[in-house]
Amino acid sequence: MALHLLAGGLLLIPLSYRSIPQPPTPKERWVMPITVPTPPVPTPVFPIEVKFTPPPTRTPPTTVPVQLQAPVVSQPAVVDSASLALPAVADAAPDSAPAISAPSAPVEAGQLHYLSSPAPSYPVAALRAEQQGTVLLRVLVATDGRPTEVNVQTSSGHRALDLAARNQVLRHWRFQPAMQNGQAVQAYGLVPVSFSLN
Repeated sequence: MALHLLAGGLLLIPLSYRSIPQPPTPKERWVMPITVPTPPVPTPVFPIEVKFTPPPTRTPPTTVPVQLQAPVVSQPAVVDSASLALPAVADAAPDSAPAISAPSAPVEAGQLHYLSSPAPSYPVAALRAEQQGTVLLRVLVATDGRPTEVNVQTSSGHRALDLAARNQVLRHWRFQPAMQNGQAVQAYGLVPVSFSLN
């Protein structure tokens, strides 16, 4: 009998065993397909060439200085007879070297001829503020065509535009030097630089 009880007990063990309940699998309600967008085909970038052609400047009328002659006053000359006896000069050779004129002050050229005049970049602050104007610069051009001095003759009304024009002319522009008697000389000239949002 004990054997029967043991066999019956062993038969009841699998019935009392319960499996661990598994969590319910979530039901997929919406399935969004994952698509990777294809990158757009880049459009070719063509460089835009900006040419700056300043308006022609008017040549201011040049005035020719008139030399006034002092009136000649005749006075009797007082001559000391002792000073008339001069020592003899032994073959004084005339100066055969050509006279070299000292460099003169810069001349007023009025209109300068441009060799290289790249347009200045528009200042960002002036662009945001939508500032426009024309700057008139007075430029001293050296004998090699480089500007050595640039001053604002007439302001555009905006400091950022004035400084951008001045720095661009001073650093990047080249001019044909003014000629006088076949030699290059320093010259002043007026250069307009326009900033426009058109």
